[in-house]
Amino acid sequence: MKQNKRFIGVRRQLVLRITGLVLVILAMFWLFNTLFMSYFYREEKVEAMEKVFEELDYASITGQLYESSFESKFEQISLNNNLDIVVMSYDGSVLLSSGKEKRNTVRRLLDAVLSNTDGTKSIVHTSMYDITYNKDLFVNEEYLILTGTLSDGKLIMIRYAIENMKFSLDVINKTTIVVALIAFLLALLLSEILARRITKPIVELTNISKRMSELDFYAKYKVRNTSSEIDILGEHMNTMSSSLENALEKLQEANEELKKDIEIKEKNEKMRKEFLSNVSHELKTPIALIQGYAEGLNEGMADDPESREYYCEVIVDESKKMNKLVQQLMSLNELEYGQISVNKTNFNITELVRSLVGSSMILIEQNNIKVEYEIGDDVYVNSDEYMVEIVFSNFLSNAIHYTDEKKRIKISQLERVDSVRISVYNSGNSIPEDEMDRIWDKFYKIDKARTREYGGSGVGLSIVKAAIDALDGKYGVYNKDNGVVFWFEIYK
Repeated sequence: MKQNKRFIGVRRQLVLRITGLVLVILAMFWLFNTLFMSYFYREEKVEAMEKVFEELDYASITGQLYESSFESKFEQISLNNNLDIVVMSYDGSVLLSSGKEKRNTVRRLLDAVLSNTDGTKSIVHTSMYDITYNKDLFVNEEYLILTGTLSDGKLIMIRYAIENMKFSLDVINKTTIVVALIAFLLALLLSEILARRITKPIVELTNISKRMSELDFYAKYKVRNTSSEIDILGEHMNTMSSSLENALEKLQEANEELKKDIEIKEKNEKMRKEFLSNVSHELKTPIALIQGYAEGLNEGMADDPESREYYCEVIVDESKKMNKLVQQLMSLNELEYGQISVNKTNFNITELVRSLVGSSMILIEQNNIKVEYEIGDDVYVNSDEYMVEIVFSNFLSNAIHYTDEKKRIKISQLERVDSVRISVYNSGNSIPEDEMDRIWDKFYKIDKARTREYGGSGVGLSIVKAAIDALDGKYGVYNKDNGVVFWFEIYK
């Protein structure tokens, strides 16, 4: 149920962001229409009046303006530009007019231009004409009026009613609102479809990781697009699932072999039980890391390609470690009985410690734990790297699970002439002195309720003991400053 809520939250965020962006764009468009469109519309109309003046002035020069054949073109110019046009002689007689009642048209134009000088505002001034803003006091309407003189000496007046412009802008704004509503609904629908398509493979991956955390390795992700980071993660999950499935089959085969000898050797029966407990203990942490990084990808914690690649690499690395872990646990089980040899190599133990802490960082952050380092220069040792990793991982895992409300872990490195000591301190309850030797025994638990809470089996420290003994190293534990320090020492 919690996972479903998460994915619903992701889809809701995508929908809100997409539709929000659409609304912002539409709002900006509507605001532009409201604040600036009237200005651009007026400038366009002024330009149209100037072009009409130039066209009529050219007709007056060629003598076509007053011919009867030009009357239809004159009316067409007036209608196309939605202008009232009057051409007069200096004695006031009307030579051409776009209105039917010439006297009334001339009188109203003259009244608008001459009688209302207070409401007049100059817009364009040239040697041949002026364009002004006027308000007709008779009908309380606003106009743009061009008054000027044609090249043949005749007077011309051109008028445009601003009310027409306001009506056009009102229609545009209303249309914009309707379009905005439709666009919003379409954006809401399309963003919901898009969000579902994006989250669908993430939901599938999370379900697969959950099944894997329950040791069900038969779930497989169906790859859709090999260039997608999510599908690349899916391929890695399939690889990891196959590796774990093979490892589990090998475990089952090993168990069958052990079962065959149950009636013959009581010692093998005990080894089998301890082995299964070790597997249960050691597999939980890496599987939890895999699930944590997968959920991190799902929740958008890795929002760039480099981070997503890192998350994928951690998941693949952990799957390989688990496969190797199964093989090594079988070897460690034999190690206690002297049936396996140690594979020593030269490696950087300082780098190994930092790497293991980094791999567990998601668990550390989930528990709000602060990790401190007291480590000097890099130190190289000649030992079995994987056994050292098992030892440190057990100490770090115990520190994470047993730290108290102070949430403090400290990693220390002390280099000596022929050895190096690694210590892991965690704040928390001290270990009773009479139980310090017993904690290394198999299945021994100081706080059984607390151990069951985080899934411990009580064999982690026994594995540490077997590994360190095989490496001819040292190990121990002591109480310090309201906490506990586990340490081990490896020879160079």
